Amino acid sequence: MQLWADRELTDEEFLGLIEAKSDSFYRVAYGYVHNAEDAKDIVQDAVCKAYVGKASLKDREKFYPWFYRILAHTASSFLRRHARTAVWYDELLEPLDQEEHWGDALWVRDSLAGVEKKSRMVIILKIYENMTFAEIAQILKKPENSVKSLYYRGLRTMRERMRVYG
Repeated sequence: MQLWADRELTDEEFLGLIEAKSDSFYRVAYGYVHNAEDAKDIVQDAVCKAYVGKASLKDREKFYPWFYRILAHTASSFLRRHARTAVWYDELLEPLDQEEHWGDALWVRDSLAGVEKKSRMVIILKIYENMTFAEIAQILKKPENSVKSLYYRGLRTMRERMRVYG
């Protein structure tokens, strides 16, 4: 189904698409920088870049892969500029109301922190954003089999870390 004819995306359409997945965009940015304020800034910068470049979007049905690519590049640029690394994934995990699950959440978060950056991003997109391998491959501009390899390699690393610490 084609969302738009051969015309530029209107401001209302653009904002609607952005608002529909704003939480997802934040979680992805947070997955890079692990700081709430920096993640918000990155999303805002990515939205600005996408808005300026929206006329260049060739296949409008691929808006989200296009935007996630902009978001990933913006986050990577931010990290290069700030030369920071972070360890925590507080907001990637669902809030847990039951105290007995806090230890498990910390265990998963710490294990995920030890995964290579590329694999970690695939895991975040697959598990927390419920994306398919094909969607992730479009975003990362990698073959689908490479994305699967990164995913399973990351899970294996997490499993090994969990065995050591568990």
